[in-house]
Amino acid sequence: EEVFLGRSVTQHKNVSDETAHSIDEEIRIFIDHNYTRAKNILEENMDKLHTMAEALIKYETIDSDQIDDIMGGKPPRPPADWTDDSGPDDGLGVSDKKKSDDSAGTIGGPAGQH
Repeated sequence: EEVFLGRSVTQHKNVSDETAHSIDEEIRIFIDHNYTRAKNILEENMDKLHTMAEALIKYETIDSDQIDDIMGGKPPRPPADWTDDSGPDDGLGVSDKKKSDDSAGTIGGPAGQH
């Protein structure tokens, strides 16, 4: 007899405690083995991981050709649609022209139109 709604969800068992324990042990072995495997892959390829991170910071996205370059031990080429004609940049996507236009305003004055 159900005491409260949902008891059947929390108390429903299809296997014995011993079987559940055996399943838990097997799952733990599987998880531990694959965690170690993934960790080793990342540690062995740390240089490639950092190169990918740098490419993502620079280009914001990387394509399969860039990944092939990185995995081949070469520096990634720019994406096919990459243009670098935006002029000097502060690293935040704001060119020097925009900065000089902004600096013409009065500090502490009223906000301008956007």
